[in-house]
This record gives sequence, C-alpha cells and structure tokens, in this order.
Amino acid sequence: MRVLLRNRGFQLLVFGQTLSTLGDRALIIAFGIWVKELTGSNAAAGGAFFFVALPFLFAPFAGVIVDRFPRRAVFIVTNLVMACLLLMTLLVRSAEDVWLLYAVILCYGVSAVIITAAQGALVSAIVDDDDLPAANGLLQTAGDGVKLLAPLIGAALFTLAGGHVVALLDSATFVAAAVAVWLVRAPGDRRHVQGALRLREELLSGLRYVFASPALRNMLLALGLALLVCGFSQTLVFAIVDEGLHRTAAFIGVLSCAQGAGAIAAGLAAGAATRRIGDIRLVVAGIAGTSAASVVYLVPNAVVVCVGAFLFGAGICWTTVGMITAVQRRTPDDTRGRALAASMGIVSTPQTVSIALGAGLSLLVDYRLLLVVMAAVTAACAVWLARAPNDAPAVRPAPMPEDASGGKEATSPGR
Repeated sequence: MRVLLRNRGFQLLVFGQTLSTLGDRALIIAFGIWVKELTGSNAAAGGAFFFVALPFLFAPFAGVIVDRFPRRAVFIVTNLVMACLLLMTLLVRSAEDVWLLYAVILCYGVSAVIITAAQGALVSAIVDDDDLPAANGLLQTAGDGVKLLAPLIGAALFTLAGGHVVALLDSATFVAAAVAVWLVRAPGDRRHVQGALRLREELLSGLRYVFASPALRNMLLALGLALLVCGFSQTLVFAIVDEGLHRTAAFIGVLSCAQGAGAIAAGLAAGAATRRIGDIRLVVAGIAGTSAASVVYLVPNAVVVCVGAFLFGAGICWTTVGMITAVQRRTPDDTRGRALAASMGIVSTPQTVSIALGAGLSLLVDYRLLLVVMAAVTAACAVWLARAPNDAPAVRPAPMPEDASGGKEATSPGR
C-alpha cells in the first residue's frame, strides 16, 4: 500500500477519478430523482439506469479505441467531451424533455465504458503487478466510496437548486479528471495496435483471449449470470424505499451512502484479501455478498436495509476489483484494452438486460419475490464459481524503469 502512496502517477489518477466520481454519483442519483419527479413513474426512473448500462453492450468497440490510441489521450479526450455534453441538460424543463435526460445518460454510459477500459489498462502500466489488487481496490474505494457524500450532495442540490446545478458540477469534475491525468508522466504511452487490422479481427481478439483462459471464462460466466438478476436492484430500490420503508425517493441517497461505506471497507481490504484467497475467489466472495444483501433487503426496517446496502456495496466492489485484477494479470499489454473491454461487455450485457427486465417486472411482480430470485441465483453462481477450476497462470509484465517518485513510469511493458 505504501508504494502506491509514493507513486505520483497513481496519486494523480486517484485524485482525478475521485473528483469525477463525486460528480458522477451525485448526477446519477439526481437523474433518477429528476425523472421520478417529472414522470411520477418508478419504472421511468429505473429506466434512467438502463441507459447508463446500455453502452456496455458495445464495450468491445471501446477496447479497440483504447488499444488503437494512446490510453492517456483517450482518457483525457473522453472526459472533456463528456464535460461538454452534460451542458445539454440545461435544456430540460418538463416531462416532455425526459428523452434529453436519457440521451445525456446514454452518452455518460458510453464515456464510462471507454474511461474504465482506458484506466484499467493505464493502471497496469503505472504500478507493479504485485500491487495491482491494492491499486484496483483503492481506485474502487475512491470511486464507490464517495457514495458516502455524493448521493446526499446530489439529493440536497437537486432539492435546493435543481438537476441543472448537479449536471454543471459533474461537468466540472470531468474537466478536473482530464487535467489530473494530463499531469501524469507517460512517456511510453503509445498505440498498442499498429497497422491496418480488420475491425472484426480487433473486436474479437479480446473475446477470444478471455474465453481461451479457463479461469477468466468461468469467472465471467458466473459473474454475468449473477448480474442477470442483480440489475433488478436498480429499479427495486425505488420499491424498497417506497413500499417497504414508506419513505420518499430522497431516502435512496441514504442507502447509496451505506453502499458507499461497504465499498470503502471492501476496497481497502481488497489487496490483502486477494493475496490471501486470490483474485477469482475475491469475485466469489463479492457475489456471495450481493446474495446476502438481497435477503436483508426483504426486512421492512430502515436500519436493516442500510446494512443490506452496505453488504451490496462491498460485494459489488470485490467482484469489480477481482475481475479487473484477474484480466490485467492474465492478459498481455498489447491486448489488455480489448480484453478489459470485452470482459466488461460480457458481464454488462446481462446486467443491461436485467435492468430493463427489472423495470418491467416491477410493474407486474411484487418486489419481494424479485429479491428472492436475486438471492437464489447469485448464491448458486457463487457456489459454482468456487468449485470451478480457476488455476490459469497470470501473465507477468516485463519490469519497467522507476521514476524519482518511487513508482513506475507509465511505459508499456517490453518496449
């Protein structure tokens, strides 16, 4: 952990992501509440989260961009473009403009795919392989951990000043993230795919690589199946708050804070946990955490439901850190962007379907029954993955020169 704190490039990356995520989390909560107030529909509010997840269906395209262009430049340009697009929310005035909110949320989802893949590939070049679990855990902590403040900030700003102010805040944080990464020294950052490869070949290379590894294949299949039901929670949270706890929609901010607390605890422990049980079993533990949370959500008590949100946040954090670390360690640098993007696409496709399905089922089925389904399916996935063979060797990158700050230069391994 201490070596990460001495790595200036990693510090800048964490700083930029923390500011950006602060705005992002506030915006997402505000958008859900915004759509709910404009339409009065829980399904429409849940639909906002669907548009965030939809672009992950096309994650392999993001991987091509990340490997085709310098990853630092991809990160910076994507943040700046999103900062400009968020200004479109200033045109939203009534329920007739909800489509514009959906369009902005869709663009936000596209940027999230690209930024996540670029960041994952860039991190593996900045820090040592042994420090990857701790680095990914800290990034996840910085990202999800701001849920402790961001939802309350978002809900408060929305109540006091409206969604436009929240959108402007997020726009500013995208700029801050771009500036922070611009300051990262990356003299070896370059295109990792040279020449005129066919687009189809580039798109499939990441998928072929992850499915050729038994460890990665089993992990992604189990995680994808678990997320096929976990996405229900994006819509069910409105029913849990409304029908189960009899609170206003703003209470979702409190649950998001509890979820953020779980993410902080899990993120800080991710490095030590990975060294003890391995990256794949970290995913198993994360899936089991979401299963336990689904059961706890059934209790119509605000304090108990907050505990469930804590467990859910911790579980999602560990599944994310475990998945990213497993792919980073088992993928060569010139394929890492496409492998990371392909992995995100594999697990996010069922999640996207799940969000849409959950929004529809919430109109027809009692939310408690859907929570039971979530608990059963995720528990089965955790048990299967724990028993599956996951002993594929990791790909170790070549050593890189160290800079004066004690961390690696962000050069490409083997260059």
